[in-house]
Amino acid sequence: MQDGAHPSARAVLCILQGMGNIEESWNDKSKRYTAEIKVARWENCREQGYILSLSSESYEKQLNIAFFEHRNSDNICGIKWEQRSLNSLNIDTMNTEGTVYKDKYDVSHSVGYDKHYEMAEWIMEQFHVFWVSNRKTQEKV
Repeated sequence: MQDGAHPSARAVLCILQGMGNIEESWNDKSKRYTAEIKVARWENCREQGYILSLSSESYEKQLNIAFFEHRNSDNICGIKWEQRSLNSLNIDTMNTEGTVYKDKYDVSHSVGYDKHYEMAEWIMEQFHVFWVSNRKTQEKV
């Protein structure tokens, strides 16, 4: 039961799955969380991990975070960018417009090889900030 992702990325994903949901997205009427983080595989040669995506309530924006073990170190790295897509994004379809991942060392966040929980916390914080900031913008309109 191996999907090809590096064990470090698999550990981060397991931690994220146990962290719960974005509380601010709770919908009393439907009795569910409306913030739904989607997961897919991230494949970039030796960098094998996952990509997570979250759309804003209005579906006008989408935050994507790919995470994997870096090919030239043991660090767990994350790449964060906004791009809308109906399907899972990958290294060939990501559009960062020169804002991130200009080369293999230009990542958004990096932690040591044994800092799985630290990476998971960073990822959840990014999604939380994205959800809340876009919700507030939408409420003002």
